[in-house]
This record gives sequence, C-alpha cells and structure tokens, in this order.
Amino acid sequence: MQPGPPIETDLVLLGAGHAHVEVLRRLAMRPMPGVRTTLIAREAHTPYSGMLPGLIRGEHDFDAAHVDLAPLAAASGARLLLAEAVSLDLAVRTVQMAGRPEVGFDLLSLDVGGEPATPGGGMPVKPIGRFLARLRALEAGLQGGDPVAVIGGGAGGTELALALARRFGRRARIVLVLPQPAPLPEAPARARAVARDALAAAGVIVVRGAAADCADGTLRLADGRAIAVQAALWATGVRAPGFLARAGLACDAQGCVRVDATLRSVSHRFVFAAGDCAAVGGAARPKAGVWAVRAGAPLAANLRRAAAGQSLRPWHPQARALAILGLGDGRGLAWRGGWSFSGRAVMRWKRAIDARWMERYARLRPMRPAPGAPPMRCGGCGAKVGADVLAGVLGGLAVAPRPEIVGLAARDDAAIAVPPPGVAVVQSVDHFRGFLDDPFVFGEIAAAHALSDLHAMGARPWTALAIAAVPAMPREKMRRELAAMMQGALGVLAADGCTLAGGHSAEAAEAALGFAVTGLVAPGTEWRKAGLRPGNVLILTKPIGTGIVLAGHMQGLVKARWLEAAIASMRRTNADAARLLRAHGARACTDVTGFGLGGHLLEMLDASQVAARLWLSAVPLLPGTAELAARGVASTLAPENRRLLPSDVPDVAAALLADPQTSGGLLAGITAERAEACVIALGAVGITAAAVGTVLAGPPRLEVKARGSAH
Repeated sequence: MQPGPPIETDLVLLGAGHAHVEVLRRLAMRPMPGVRTTLIAREAHTPYSGMLPGLIRGEHDFDAAHVDLAPLAAASGARLLLAEAVSLDLAVRTVQMAGRPEVGFDLLSLDVGGEPATPGGGMPVKPIGRFLARLRALEAGLQGGDPVAVIGGGAGGTELALALARRFGRRARIVLVLPQPAPLPEAPARARAVARDALAAAGVIVVRGAAADCADGTLRLADGRAIAVQAALWATGVRAPGFLARAGLACDAQGCVRVDATLRSVSHRFVFAAGDCAAVGGAARPKAGVWAVRAGAPLAANLRRAAAGQSLRPWHPQARALAILGLGDGRGLAWRGGWSFSGRAVMRWKRAIDARWMERYARLRPMRPAPGAPPMRCGGCGAKVGADVLAGVLGGLAVAPRPEIVGLAARDDAAIAVPPPGVAVVQSVDHFRGFLDDPFVFGEIAAAHALSDLHAMGARPWTALAIAAVPAMPREKMRRELAAMMQGALGVLAADGCTLAGGHSAEAAEAALGFAVTGLVAPGTEWRKAGLRPGNVLILTKPIGTGIVLAGHMQGLVKARWLEAAIASMRRTNADAARLLRAHGARACTDVTGFGLGGHLLEMLDASQVAARLWLSAVPLLPGTAELAARGVASTLAPENRRLLPSDVPDVAAALLADPQTSGGLLAGITAERAEACVIALGAVGITAAAVGTVLAGPPRLEVKARGSAH
C-alpha cells in the first residue's frame, strides 16, 4: 500500500468474472488518479471457463486454469477483499458482505456470474469455483459404474459430459440429459453430428427429455421417467444471484441486471454490469465466457469515463463468435455461423488461444515509482480526524461494559481502569502503517500483533487504546475506512478478553493502526526472556515468512494462496499458544516480530546467558516463503536484521531468520521431556508449531544447522 492522490471516487468491482479481470488489467496499464478501486471476490482465484473442461480432464493444473487475483490486484492498485456479497443498499451505495463491515461506493460494477436455473436438487456447474470443490468430493465417493447425470445439451453441457467421461473412466457412467432432440442445437448440422459421434465413442448415454428435479439419488424427468443417479450436474440456462433484483435493480426474468449498450444499468446510472449477470438491451448474447471477455474492454472504458464525468460510448458486440470445444479424445470441434471443422489441429489452436489469454494476466507487475519518488517501503512491523467522525465510529462499536473500566461509554478525556488487587499490570504498544488494502483484515492483524506482547509475557489482555490514521478523503469515506479497521480490531480484542477503552485518530498519507495494550499477571508468574536453561527445547508456535510474503505481494510475485496463508497466520492471536505453553511449563518466552526469528532468539540468549543450536529444516515456513527468498525477495527491514546474526550463518538461512514478522508466533523454552507433548497439544488446536532448537550451556551464541532435529 503506497500513498497516492486524494480519493475522490470509490469504484467497487463486485465479482471477479472475466470482464472485471480485464478491467483490472487495463487499470494496471493506465491507472485512474483519484479513483480507489476495490475488488470484492468470493475466492482468490478466478477460473477461466475456456479451460475448465481441460482442467477436469487433467490436461491443466490449477494455476494454469485460474487467474490469481492477488498479483493482478497488486498490479492494478486495487484493494482485494475476499468476501461474499449478500445484499446491496443502492440508496446509500453500500455492499453488505457476510461477516464483515459494509463497503461504500460511488460507482458499482457487477460481474458476479450466475448459476444454472435448476428446478431443485443436484449440483450446479456455476459458480465454477464451488463446482470444482464439489466435483472432487463426488469423485472421492464414486464406485465402479455409478451413473452421473449432466443436464443440458448446449456447448457447456456437452463438453462437460465428454470431460467427465475422460476423467472418471470406468468409475462412472455419464448420462447426458438433453431437453432438445440433439446436442449443440446452436451449432451447424455437421458439428452436431461430430458431437453425437464423440459422445457415443466416449460411452456417454444420451437421454432426451426435460429434467424436473433431483432428490434422494433419483433424477425425475418432466414426462414421469426416473433415473437413478449418483449425482446430477446442471449445465442449463443461467440466472443471476437473487440479491441483485432484491436491491431494486431493473432485471430480466432470470434476475440479470438490464443494462443498455454502454453496460450501464437502465435503472441506476451509477451501476454497471457485464457477464452472466447482465442482460444487454438490444444485443442479447449467449451466457458464455467469450462475451464476458469481450465486454471487459468497453466496460473498463466506460467506467473510466463515468468516473471522469464524461459521456459513455455504446458497445456493439459482434453477432457471432467462434465456438471451440474439446471432444475429450485429443480432438477439438469449432464452428462459427454455418461452417465447422474438427480434429487435433483444432485442439492445438484452442490451447494456444487459452494460453495467450491467460498470459495477459500472469505477466502484470505493479508499476515502478516515478523518477524521484520515494522508494517503496514495506509495511507491517497529522491532522486530527474530525471529532464527529471518530466519535461516530467509536460510539458505533459494540464494546461489552466492564465495571472496573471507565472507557468509551463515558466519553471522558482518558480511560480509567482499576486492576484487581494482587496483580501486576503489563503494558505495551505497537503501531504500523497499512500493508494490506483490506481495512477490516488490517484491523484484525494490527490488534493480534499488539496483543502478542502481552501473551509473550504470560499476561491476560485487559484494556486497549487505539491509535489510528486514515488517508485524506471525503468525510463519509473516512468514516467507513476507520470503522472497518476498528470493527476488525474489536473482534480480535474481544475474543482475547481485551476491552477497547478509547482511541485517537489522525489524518495521514496512508492508513496506519496501533494499540497501547495492558494486561494482568500474578506477580512472579510472568514470562521473561531471561528464563532459558541448558537442555530446554525451543518451541515456535507459528511459521515464519510474513515479511517476505508481504514484500513479494507488493511486487506482484505472490500467489493468492500464499497471501491467504500469511493473512490467516497473522489474524490469529497467540492466546491459545500462550495457554498451552504455560500448561506445559514454559520457562521463558518472547514473540517473534520485527527483528525476525534470529534477532528475537538472540535477545533471549543474551538475557539468559546461554547458547542455542537452531535447526533450519525444523523451522516451519509459510507457503511461498522459500521460493520468494530464493528469488531475493526481502522486506526492507531484513538487511538491518541480518546484521544481528552471526557472520557464519549461510545466506539462505540468514534470509529466513532475518525476516521481520507481523503478528508472528511465540518462541518459548520447554523442558525436553515435555516438548513433544507440547507440540502435539498445540497442533491439536490448529497451531502449526515445531521444536526448532536446543538451548546449550556457554556464553550467548547462536549455531545454525541446515538439517537436523531439536530432539
């Protein structure tokens, strides 16, 4: 996240369909100053519909057939929010999502896809992301020759039936249920004949009739016939998600948003739509990926014009498009209008087209800073915002009252907290600039990071004071940004028993958030860095690599699943880890944060006046960390941290041990006889913990070995 011009317009891209993927690509090539773009997507990867059959057949792996949204969003400068939209409020222009705060917009573009209009039961093919997961579950339960029905005889249903026949082989019998006399009713006669022959050669059973519903393993047809099936896969006509029509948008009978030739809603001038969820007036086209792909360029151009207050230009899609499908045996079938041809050359042609399309999105990288601009800085480790903005945000937070704390509800100048008798108060503060464009998740991580110091001391979190900064923008946008950060933080604080007692906010060039936290601990039971003893085993409770992954994300080098794993690790507090470490007799503890695993371990060794041997192969790494480190990706703080390490530490090891961690795990000393049980107990609650080293007698020093075991 880098500072930019003041935000004047919020553009929300709801859904990561083919058209929006192209919008992001064009934004990467030509940014819109003053426009903040937010992409809201259910999953971090967008499947390319043209390669779905090949993925099912086993010809492509996951990455080859999916657009990774993390580097694409980084290249385009868009915020990426992984969430599912549940409703729209067009009166106040907000998107409501499950389990997180609303997001406001000035312009809204919809590309949320659709799902087959199934009469009941079965497995819809769309959304594709969910279908793939359900298909794997279906495959795991197949026995020899189980019937699996594919409903729909268009290009999608026909190709899916052929792909499943190739994938399942003898484990299933594929039944293609056609509501019309022959497959591919939209194709010329020769193409239909080729498809019939391919279905027969693949052993696909063709049943003619309209499907009525599927329940209890029985597919019922409209004429009363019944077919026993293991599963029914619907590849029929598409309808849009119901929340679009419920929001008051003008929609057609299938719930698709009615748009004019500019792709703007006919009922709401600030809403655009493309892909399966849109119905283009005067230019109806099949619900196929090719039309969504071609809508991307005109949609991007008109969103740019709308943001600038300029007149829009109509899109005139061609009447016919080339259709190509795989026949499952290495051959392809292509047609356009009245001509068609088939063969292996067609399949080679299709693969080249698909690879070229995917390459457009795989090679994007964030734009380099302009000459003279300050270098990109990694994050993670003013003017005051208006009182009414801050008061409105804090007043809207649901903070449970506690009798010993006078905080937000009182609106006094400072909080008052009366600790119970016989306990010590532990205090810490952490604050860092924004490193994610999702303010809600950033708030969660900032709170988890701040609480980590308390957990590392063995203290119970008690109170927190927030220190927040948001970029300059109109008042309502500022309120929403601050509210999202604070709501994310509040959930994490409350889960650890910590009360938000107040806060201070400021206007700054970029978002930032921190907390001054206090905890309670019985005197004499607190953990210190000085408690290590020779023979102790060093337990690490989280994988390392957040600094490398975040730095790689800023450079557009990180796969979405790597980023998701890092975020999941950072969002989790160390409360469970601290509880289990105490239960297993931890002697000393620290949290692994800005100085990296090596720097924080050296602090413990100096404080305890002991040495340690660290086994690099035992240190858990976040996904992608090793690959990125091998490419030389490093956080801006890493060179300083490397100076703390002994000079004989190999470069690869130093890169990992010097990586600064945001909301990292705890590093604790456990007696050798209890270490294994401790790691097992941590794993039982979902903590990726490991025994990574052994404490040795002697003056403070760190030995790093490439391979070995801490036991």
